[in-house]
Amino acid sequence: MIKTFYIKTLGCKVNSYESEFVRNLLLSEGFSEVEENADIVIVNTCTVTNTADNKSKQVINNIKKNNPSAIVIAMGCFCQFRKNEIDTLIDADIIIGNKDKSKILDYINEFIKTKKRIVRFYDMSNQEFEDMEVKKYQHHHRAFIKIEDGCNNFCSYCIIPYVRGRVRSKEFNKCLIEVGDIAISGHKEIVLSGIHTGQYNSDGKRLSDLINEISKFDEIKRIRLSSVEIVELDEKMMNIIKNNNKFVSHLHIPLQSGSDNVLKLMNRRYDRNYFIKKTKEIKESREGISLSTDIIVGFPGETEEDFNDTLSLCKEVGFSKIHVFPYSDRNGTAASRMPNKIPGNIKKDRVHRLIELGKILEKEYYKKFINHEVEVLIEEEKDGFYYGFTDNYIPLKLKGNYKVNEIYKVVLSNDDINFDMND
Repeated sequence: MIKTFYIKTLGCKVNSYESEFVRNLLLSEGFSEVEENADIVIVNTCTVTNTADNKSKQVINNIKKNNPSAIVIAMGCFCQFRKNEIDTLIDADIIIGNKDKSKILDYINEFIKTKKRIVRFYDMSNQEFEDMEVKKYQHHHRAFIKIEDGCNNFCSYCIIPYVRGRVRSKEFNKCLIEVGDIAISGHKEIVLSGIHTGQYNSDGKRLSDLINEISKFDEIKRIRLSSVEIVELDEKMMNIIKNNNKFVSHLHIPLQSGSDNVLKLMNRRYDRNYFIKKTKEIKESREGISLSTDIIVGFPGETEEDFNDTLSLCKEVGFSKIHVFPYSDRNGTAASRMPNKIPGNIKKDRVHRLIELGKILEKEYYKKFINHEVEVLIEEEKDGFYYGFTDNYIPLKLKGNYKVNEIYKVVLSNDDINFDMND
Protein backbone atom coordinates (compact mmCIF):
# COMPACT_ATOMS: atom_id res chain seq x y z
CA MET A 1 0.00 0.00 0.00
CA ILE A 2 1.31 3.46 -0.97
CA LYS A 3 1.31 5.55 2.20
CA THR A 4 4.65 7.34 2.79
CA PHE A 5 6.49 10.16 0.99
CA TYR A 6 9.66 12.23 1.02
CA ILE A 7 10.33 15.55 -0.75
CA LYS A 8 13.77 16.74 -1.86
CA THR A 9 13.86 20.43 -2.76
CA LEU A 10 16.61 22.05 -4.82
CA GLY A 11 17.00 25.73 -5.63
CA CYS A 12 15.13 28.83 -4.55
CA LYS A 13 12.64 29.89 -1.89
CA VAL A 14 9.79 29.64 -4.40
CA ASN A 15 10.61 25.96 -4.84
CA SER A 16 10.60 25.58 -1.06
CA TYR A 17 7.14 27.11 -0.88
CA GLU A 18 5.80 24.87 -3.64
CA SER A 19 7.29 21.80 -1.97
CA GLU A 20 5.65 22.84 1.31
CA PHE A 21 2.31 23.03 -0.51
CA VAL A 22 2.77 19.52 -1.92
CA ARG A 23 3.76 18.29 1.53
CA ASN A 24 0.56 19.75 3.03
CA LEU A 25 -1.51 18.22 0.24
CA LEU A 26 -0.15 14.72 0.80
CA LEU A 27 -0.43 14.95 4.58
CA SER A 28 -4.05 16.05 4.26
CA GLU A 29 -4.75 12.93 2.19
CA GLY A 30 -3.42 10.61 4.88
CA PHE A 31 0.14 10.08 3.64
CA SER A 32 2.98 10.07 6.19
CA GLU A 33 6.28 11.90 5.74
CA VAL A 34 9.44 9.82 6.25
CA GLU A 35 13.14 10.41 5.63
CA GLU A 36 14.00 7.03 4.13
CA ASN A 37 12.37 4.08 2.35
CA ALA A 38 9.46 6.26 1.18
CA ASP A 39 6.82 4.88 -1.18
CA ILE A 40 6.82 8.19 -3.06
CA VAL A 41 9.88 10.42 -3.54
CA ILE A 42 9.39 13.88 -5.06
CA VAL A 43 12.29 15.99 -6.35
CA ASN A 44 11.56 19.68 -6.97
CA THR A 45 14.35 20.63 -9.36
CA CYS A 46 16.42 23.71 -10.23
CA THR A 47 17.97 24.83 -13.52
CA VAL A 48 19.50 28.21 -12.67
CA THR A 49 22.95 26.94 -13.78
CA ASN A 50 24.37 23.94 -15.62
CA THR A 51 25.61 22.77 -12.23
CA ALA A 52 22.03 22.87 -10.93
CA ASP A 53 20.96 20.77 -13.93
CA ASN A 54 23.60 18.16 -13.19
CA LYS A 55 22.67 18.04 -9.52
CA SER A 56 18.98 17.65 -10.32
CA LYS A 57 19.70 14.80 -12.71
CA GLN A 58 22.07 13.10 -10.28
CA VAL A 59 19.67 13.34 -7.33
CA ILE A 60 16.75 11.90 -9.30
CA ASN A 61 18.71 9.00 -10.79
CA ASN A 62 20.37 8.13 -7.48
CA ILE A 63 17.01 8.06 -5.75
CA LYS A 64 15.57 5.69 -8.34
CA LYS A 65 18.68 3.51 -8.24
CA ASN A 66 18.58 3.25 -4.43
CA ASN A 67 14.77 3.02 -4.21
CA PRO A 68 13.71 1.01 -7.30
CA SER A 69 10.27 0.22 -5.88
CA ALA A 70 9.46 3.85 -5.02
CA ILE A 71 7.32 6.10 -7.21
CA VAL A 72 9.82 8.80 -8.19
CA ILE A 73 8.41 12.17 -9.22
CA ALA A 74 10.52 14.89 -10.85
CA MET A 75 9.06 18.35 -11.25
CA GLY A 76 10.07 21.96 -11.75
CA CYS A 77 12.56 24.08 -13.64
CA PHE A 78 15.11 21.43 -14.72
CA CYS A 79 12.35 19.24 -16.12
CA GLN A 80 10.72 22.21 -17.88
CA PHE A 81 13.98 23.37 -19.46
CA ARG A 82 15.14 19.93 -20.60
CA LYS A 83 11.68 18.68 -21.59
CA ASN A 84 12.68 17.66 -25.12
CA GLU A 85 15.32 15.25 -23.85
CA ILE A 86 14.06 14.46 -20.37
CA ASP A 87 13.25 10.83 -21.19
CA THR A 88 16.92 10.09 -21.76
CA LEU A 89 18.22 12.12 -18.81
CA ILE A 90 16.33 10.88 -15.79
CA ASP A 91 14.70 7.74 -14.47
CA ALA A 92 11.43 8.96 -12.97
CA ASP A 93 7.88 7.65 -13.06
CA ILE A 94 6.13 11.03 -13.14
CA ILE A 95 7.70 14.09 -14.79
CA ILE A 96 6.08 17.53 -14.86
CA GLY A 97 7.37 21.05 -15.47
CA ASN A 98 6.28 24.28 -13.83
CA LYS A 99 2.53 23.85 -14.20
CA ASP A 100 0.18 21.54 -12.33
CA LYS A 101 2.36 21.01 -9.25
CA SER A 102 -0.88 21.60 -7.37
CA LYS A 103 -2.35 18.55 -9.15
CA ILE A 104 0.40 16.19 -8.06
CA LEU A 105 -2.08 13.96 -6.22
CA ASP A 106 -4.04 13.38 -9.45
CA TYR A 107 -0.85 12.27 -11.19
CA ILE A 108 0.05 9.93 -8.33
CA ASN A 109 -3.38 8.30 -8.44
CA GLU A 110 -3.19 7.99 -12.23
CA PHE A 111 0.20 6.29 -12.03
CA ILE A 112 -0.92 3.90 -9.28
CA LYS A 113 -3.91 2.93 -11.43
CA THR A 114 -2.19 2.60 -14.83
CA LYS A 115 1.45 1.84 -13.91
CA LYS A 116 2.37 3.90 -16.99
CA ARG A 117 4.97 6.65 -16.97
CA ILE A 118 3.48 10.15 -16.93
CA VAL A 119 5.21 13.07 -18.66
CA ARG A 120 3.38 16.43 -18.76
CA PHE A 121 4.62 19.80 -20.01
CA TYR A 122 2.97 23.06 -20.97
CA ASP A 123 4.04 26.23 -22.76
CA MET A 124 4.93 28.58 -19.89
CA SER A 125 4.91 31.79 -21.94
CA ASN A 126 1.26 32.63 -21.24
CA GLN A 127 0.16 30.86 -18.06
CA GLU A 128 -2.11 32.08 -15.28
CA PHE A 129 -0.87 32.15 -11.69
CA GLU A 130 -1.16 28.65 -10.25
CA ASP A 131 -2.83 29.06 -6.89
CA MET A 132 -1.23 27.32 -3.95
CA GLU A 133 -1.83 27.98 -0.27
CA VAL A 134 0.26 26.46 2.48
CA LYS A 135 -2.01 25.81 5.45
CA LYS A 136 0.59 24.48 7.86
CA TYR A 137 4.37 24.82 7.92
CA GLN A 138 6.80 22.16 8.99
CA HIS A 139 8.74 24.76 10.99
CA HIS A 140 6.88 27.10 13.28
CA HIS A 141 8.56 30.48 12.79
CA ARG A 142 8.97 32.17 9.41
CA ALA A 143 6.20 31.52 6.87
CA PHE A 144 6.70 32.07 3.14
CA ILE A 145 3.96 33.22 0.79
CA LYS A 146 4.43 32.92 -2.95
CA ILE A 147 2.79 36.08 -4.25
CA GLU A 148 4.27 36.12 -7.78
CA ASP A 149 5.71 33.87 -10.45
CA GLY A 150 7.66 34.45 -13.65
CA CYS A 151 9.98 37.18 -14.91
CA ASN A 152 9.94 39.64 -17.82
CA ASN A 153 13.51 40.93 -17.49
CA PHE A 154 15.43 38.47 -19.69
CA CYS A 155 18.85 39.15 -18.19
CA SER A 156 21.36 37.78 -20.66
CA TYR A 157 22.69 35.09 -18.28
CA CYS A 158 19.32 33.80 -17.01
CA ILE A 159 17.10 30.99 -18.25
CA ILE A 160 14.33 31.50 -15.68
CA PRO A 161 11.90 33.58 -17.84
CA TYR A 162 11.86 30.68 -20.31
CA VAL A 163 11.07 27.98 -17.73
CA ARG A 164 8.90 30.00 -15.32
CA GLY A 165 7.08 32.14 -17.87
CA ARG A 166 6.07 35.78 -17.66
CA VAL A 167 5.17 37.78 -14.55
CA ARG A 168 1.84 36.86 -12.96
CA SER A 169 0.55 37.49 -9.46
CA LYS A 170 -1.59 35.89 -6.78
CA GLU A 171 -4.91 37.67 -6.28
CA PHE A 172 -4.67 40.36 -3.60
CA ASN A 173 -7.52 39.02 -1.46
CA LYS A 174 -6.22 35.45 -1.69
CA CYS A 175 -2.88 36.69 -0.37
CA LEU A 176 -4.66 38.24 2.60
CA ILE A 177 -6.66 35.08 3.27
CA GLU A 178 -3.42 33.10 3.35
CA VAL A 179 -1.85 35.68 5.67
CA GLY A 180 -4.87 35.36 7.94
CA ASP A 181 -4.42 31.59 8.13
CA ILE A 182 -0.73 32.04 8.90
CA ALA A 183 -1.49 34.61 11.59
CA ILE A 184 -4.00 32.28 13.28
CA SER A 185 -1.49 29.41 13.16
CA GLY A 186 0.92 31.46 15.30
CA HIS A 187 3.65 32.56 12.91
CA LYS A 188 5.31 35.85 13.78
CA GLU A 189 7.13 36.52 10.51
CA ILE A 190 6.02 36.40 6.89
CA VAL A 191 8.36 36.35 3.90
CA LEU A 192 6.85 37.50 0.59
CA SER A 193 8.51 35.57 -2.19
CA GLY A 194 8.41 35.16 -5.95
CA ILE A 195 10.66 34.93 -8.97
CA HIS A 196 10.41 38.71 -9.39
CA THR A 197 8.60 39.80 -6.23
CA GLY A 198 8.80 43.52 -6.90
CA GLN A 199 6.65 43.11 -10.01
CA TYR A 200 3.64 42.04 -7.95
CA ASN A 201 0.45 43.49 -9.47
CA SER A 202 -3.09 42.31 -8.73
CA ASP A 203 -5.63 44.53 -10.52
CA GLY A 204 -3.49 47.59 -9.89
CA LYS A 205 -2.61 46.72 -6.30
CA ARG A 206 1.15 46.61 -6.02
CA LEU A 207 3.67 45.20 -3.56
CA SER A 208 3.49 48.29 -1.33
CA ASP A 209 -0.31 47.96 -1.08
CA LEU A 210 0.02 44.32 -0.06
CA ILE A 211 2.64 45.06 2.61
CA ASN A 212 0.53 47.85 4.09
CA GLU A 213 -2.52 45.58 4.27
CA ILE A 214 -0.58 42.70 5.85
CA SER A 215 0.69 45.13 8.47
CA LYS A 216 -2.85 45.35 9.85
CA PHE A 217 -2.69 41.76 11.15
CA ASP A 218 -1.82 42.12 14.84
CA GLU A 219 -0.36 38.61 15.07
CA ILE A 220 2.19 39.28 12.31
CA LYS A 221 5.18 41.10 13.81
CA ARG A 222 7.58 41.02 10.85
CA ILE A 223 7.21 41.32 7.08
CA ARG A 224 10.20 40.42 4.95
CA LEU A 225 10.89 40.25 1.19
CA SER A 226 12.87 37.37 -0.26
CA SER A 227 14.45 39.88 -2.67
CA VAL A 228 13.64 43.02 -4.62
CA GLU A 229 15.23 44.78 -7.59
CA ILE A 230 16.69 48.23 -7.01
CA VAL A 231 14.51 49.78 -9.76
CA GLU A 232 11.34 48.59 -8.02
CA LEU A 233 11.85 50.62 -4.86
CA ASP A 234 9.47 53.40 -5.87
CA GLU A 235 8.14 56.21 -3.69
CA LYS A 236 5.53 53.98 -2.01
CA MET A 237 8.09 51.29 -1.20
CA MET A 238 10.49 53.90 0.11
CA ASN A 239 7.71 55.17 2.37
CA ILE A 240 7.28 51.65 3.76
CA ILE A 241 11.01 51.37 4.42
CA LYS A 242 10.91 54.68 6.27
CA ASN A 243 7.66 54.38 8.22
CA ASN A 244 6.35 50.81 8.44
CA ASN A 245 7.62 49.32 11.72
CA LYS A 246 6.58 45.79 10.78
CA PHE A 247 8.70 45.84 7.63
CA VAL A 248 12.08 44.48 8.67
CA SER A 249 15.35 46.40 8.47
CA HIS A 250 16.74 44.19 5.74
CA LEU A 251 16.58 44.15 1.96
CA HIS A 252 18.16 41.66 -0.40
CA ILE A 253 18.89 43.60 -3.60
CA PRO A 254 20.72 41.74 -6.40
CA LEU A 255 23.56 43.83 -7.82
CA GLN A 256 25.21 41.25 -10.14
CA SER A 257 28.01 43.68 -11.11
CA GLY A 258 29.33 47.10 -10.14
CA SER A 259 30.56 47.82 -13.66
CA ASP A 260 28.43 49.74 -16.15
CA ASN A 261 30.02 47.79 -19.01
CA VAL A 262 29.09 44.44 -17.51
CA LEU A 263 25.64 45.58 -16.37
CA LYS A 264 24.87 46.54 -19.95
CA LEU A 265 26.05 43.15 -21.23
CA MET A 266 23.90 41.49 -18.56
CA ASN A 267 20.84 43.49 -19.69
CA ARG A 268 20.32 44.82 -16.18
CA ARG A 269 18.05 47.86 -15.92
CA TYR A 270 20.17 50.26 -13.88
CA ASP A 271 23.71 51.59 -13.85
CA ARG A 272 26.33 51.94 -11.17
CA ASN A 273 25.44 55.48 -10.15
CA TYR A 274 21.73 54.67 -9.84
CA PHE A 275 22.45 51.73 -7.54
CA ILE A 276 24.75 53.79 -5.31
CA LYS A 277 22.31 56.72 -5.16
CA LYS A 278 19.33 54.51 -4.38
CA THR A 279 21.05 52.50 -1.65
CA LYS A 280 22.20 55.74 -0.05
CA GLU A 281 18.58 56.91 -0.04
CA ILE A 282 17.52 53.62 1.57
CA LYS A 283 20.08 53.97 4.35
CA GLU A 284 18.99 57.55 4.99
CA SER A 285 15.37 56.40 5.20
CA ARG A 286 16.06 53.74 7.85
CA GLU A 287 19.08 53.87 10.11
CA GLY A 288 20.98 50.60 10.44
CA ILE A 289 19.18 48.79 7.63
CA SER A 290 20.96 45.69 6.32
CA LEU A 291 21.53 45.37 2.58
CA SER A 292 22.58 42.01 1.18
CA THR A 293 23.18 41.16 -2.46
CA ASP A 294 24.04 38.67 -5.20
CA ILE A 295 27.02 39.19 -7.50
CA ILE A 296 28.13 37.23 -10.56
CA VAL A 297 31.91 37.15 -10.98
CA GLY A 298 33.72 36.49 -14.24
CA PHE A 299 30.95 37.42 -16.66
CA PRO A 300 32.10 37.27 -20.31
CA GLY A 301 34.19 40.33 -21.08
CA GLU A 302 34.66 41.34 -17.43
CA THR A 303 38.03 43.13 -17.21
CA GLU A 304 40.09 43.68 -14.08
CA GLU A 305 38.86 47.28 -14.14
CA ASP A 306 35.26 46.07 -14.29
CA PHE A 307 35.87 43.78 -11.33
CA ASN A 308 37.50 46.59 -9.36
CA ASP A 309 34.38 48.67 -10.01
CA THR A 310 32.40 45.89 -8.33
CA LEU A 311 34.76 45.84 -5.34
CA SER A 312 34.62 49.60 -4.90
CA LEU A 313 30.81 49.69 -5.16
CA CYS A 314 30.52 46.98 -2.50
CA LYS A 315 32.72 49.00 -0.17
CA GLU A 316 30.75 52.18 -0.83
CA VAL A 317 27.35 50.55 -0.22
CA GLY A 318 28.62 48.51 2.74
CA PHE A 319 26.69 45.31 2.13
CA SER A 320 26.00 43.18 5.19
CA LYS A 321 26.32 39.99 3.13
CA ILE A 322 27.46 39.21 -0.40
CA HIS A 323 26.44 35.99 -2.13
CA VAL A 324 29.11 35.34 -4.76
CA PHE A 325 28.45 33.26 -7.87
CA PRO A 326 31.15 32.46 -10.42
CA TYR A 327 29.71 32.89 -13.88
CA SER A 328 29.01 29.68 -15.78
CA ASP A 329 27.34 29.37 -19.16
CA ARG A 330 23.65 28.64 -19.00
CA ASN A 331 22.75 26.88 -22.25
CA GLY A 332 20.10 28.78 -24.19
CA THR A 333 20.97 32.26 -22.87
CA ALA A 334 22.49 35.19 -24.74
CA ALA A 335 25.50 35.26 -22.42
CA SER A 336 26.42 31.66 -23.30
CA ARG A 337 27.04 32.85 -26.87
CA MET A 338 29.15 35.87 -25.90
CA PRO A 339 32.88 36.00 -26.66
CA ASN A 340 35.72 36.81 -24.23
CA LYS A 341 35.00 34.12 -21.66
CA ILE A 342 37.05 34.56 -18.48
CA PRO A 343 39.66 31.85 -17.78
CA GLY A 344 38.92 29.68 -14.76
CA ASN A 345 42.00 30.73 -12.78
CA ILE A 346 41.15 34.43 -13.10
CA LYS A 347 37.51 33.79 -12.21
CA LYS A 348 38.55 31.75 -9.17
CA ASP A 349 40.87 34.51 -7.96
CA ARG A 350 38.16 37.17 -8.30
CA VAL A 351 35.63 34.99 -6.49
CA HIS A 352 38.08 34.57 -3.62
CA ARG A 353 38.78 38.29 -3.41
CA LEU A 354 35.10 39.21 -3.37
CA ILE A 355 34.26 36.57 -0.77
CA GLU A 356 37.03 37.92 1.47
CA LEU A 357 35.72 41.46 1.06
CA GLY A 358 32.23 40.20 1.86
CA LYS A 359 33.45 38.71 5.15
CA ILE A 360 35.09 41.98 6.12
CA LEU A 361 31.96 44.02 5.30
CA GLU A 362 29.76 41.53 7.15
CA LYS A 363 31.81 41.82 10.34
CA GLU A 364 31.93 45.60 10.02
CA TYR A 365 28.15 45.72 9.78
CA TYR A 366 27.61 43.36 12.74
CA LYS A 367 30.11 45.31 14.84
CA LYS A 368 27.81 48.36 14.77
CA PHE A 369 25.29 46.51 16.91
CA ILE A 370 27.59 45.08 19.58
CA ASN A 371 26.42 46.20 23.05
CA HIS A 372 23.16 47.46 21.53
CA GLU A 373 19.69 46.05 22.12
CA VAL A 374 18.30 44.01 19.23
CA GLU A 375 15.18 41.90 18.73
CA VAL A 376 15.57 38.25 17.75
CA LEU A 377 12.96 35.74 16.61
CA ILE A 378 13.98 32.34 18.01
CA GLU A 379 13.60 29.74 15.26
CA GLU A 380 15.30 26.63 16.63
CA GLU A 381 16.73 25.03 19.76
CA LYS A 382 19.60 22.61 19.26
CA ASP A 383 22.25 21.20 21.61
CA GLY A 384 21.47 23.74 24.31
CA PHE A 385 21.64 26.77 22.01
CA TYR A 386 18.84 28.91 20.59
CA TYR A 387 19.11 30.08 16.99
CA GLY A 388 17.35 32.96 15.30
CA PHE A 389 17.62 36.19 13.32
CA THR A 390 17.29 39.82 14.22
CA ASP A 391 14.97 41.85 12.03
CA ASN A 392 18.04 43.17 10.19
CA TYR A 393 19.06 39.56 9.56
CA ILE A 394 21.96 39.09 11.94
CA PRO A 395 22.12 35.35 12.73
CA LEU A 396 22.33 34.69 16.47
CA LYS A 397 23.27 31.69 18.58
CA LEU A 398 22.16 32.24 22.17
CA LYS A 399 22.50 30.56 25.52
CA GLY A 400 19.71 31.14 28.00
CA ASN A 401 16.04 30.60 28.65
CA TYR A 402 14.10 31.17 25.44
CA LYS A 403 11.14 29.73 23.56
CA VAL A 404 10.96 28.91 19.86
CA ASN A 405 8.76 31.26 17.80
CA GLU A 406 8.99 34.08 20.34
CA ILE A 407 10.65 37.46 19.85
CA TYR A 408 13.10 38.64 22.54
CA LYS A 409 15.09 41.79 23.16
CA VAL A 410 18.75 41.02 23.83
CA VAL A 411 21.88 43.10 24.21
CA LEU A 412 24.14 41.82 21.48
CA SER A 413 27.63 40.56 22.21
CA ASN A 414 30.18 39.30 19.70
CA ASP A 415 29.78 35.77 21.07
CA ASP A 416 26.08 35.81 20.19
CA ILE A 417 26.68 36.22 16.46
CA ASN A 418 26.50 32.97 14.52
CA PHE A 419 29.19 33.52 11.92
CA ASP A 420 28.83 29.91 10.77
CA MET A 421 25.29 30.53 9.55
CA ASN A 422 25.02 30.31 5.78
CA ASP A 423 21.49 31.38 4.92
